[in-house]
Amino acid sequence: MGRPATRGLKWRRRISNLLILGGLLVLLYPVGTWAVTWWEQRALQQALVASHPDLAEDAGAALQDDAVLVPLDFGDASAEHLTVKEQEQKAESIALTRALARAAAAFTEEVGESGGAPLGRLTIPKIGLDVVVIEGVGRGDLREGPGHWPETPMPGAGGNFVVSGHRTTYGAPFLRLDKLVEGDVIELILPYAALRYEVTRSVIVSPNQVDVVDQRGVEEISLATCHPIYSARQRLVVQARLTAFKLLDVGAAAASS
Repeated sequence: MGRPATRGLKWRRRISNLLILGGLLVLLYPVGTWAVTWWEQRALQQALVASHPDLAEDAGAALQDDAVLVPLDFGDASAEHLTVKEQEQKAESIALTRALARAAAAFTEEVGESGGAPLGRLTIPKIGLDVVVIEGVGRGDLREGPGHWPETPMPGAGGNFVVSGHRTTYGAPFLRLDKLVEGDVIELILPYAALRYEVTRSVIVSPNQVDVVDQRGVEEISLATCHPIYSARQRLVVQARLTAFKLLDVGAAAASS
């Protein structure tokens, strides 16, 4: 008479154990992906610094001296109303902006179609982010870190540099992207330049609203991730305008003109 009850108890225990195991796997999966990305990021940063020692420091440190402000504001004054010093500053700013564009073109050609190649370091002081950005947004690419949309121009080429990243798994680089507000600083350091951006807007859109990151003929960066947390139902996009830059190899950029 007791056997059916015993069998039922065994099955309930087995089901309970399976549910517990399933719960543990769900909890351990994000941890496992974070470990994978941590290892990949470590290797990427070592490779970057080995090939480009300037990238050992972040953009904020590189921009402390001799940064070029964008735009350099002279109001509506014509050349004859500018002081000699202002004319020199304006000429230098224009020359360096053109040098930045040449450096961006050269770097674009160097990267080519190298999916997964490390490009540089993205830092956002407010949310404690310091991560290597790679080329490409394929599933395998984003497991290593935030990825640059290859169809969008490199910084300095006069357009919108778009980067996508995970929000919960694989290191969750963009987990706290929703904390950024207008005026917050985003910094990027590439082999040819250190750049500072200031946030202009944060928008939530559907996955098919890619027009939000269209090219508008201005130097900006767009960071995109899934929204809300643990869902891919929408996209959170934070955009920022370039406010300052510094060429890391002015001589090489000038020589390429």
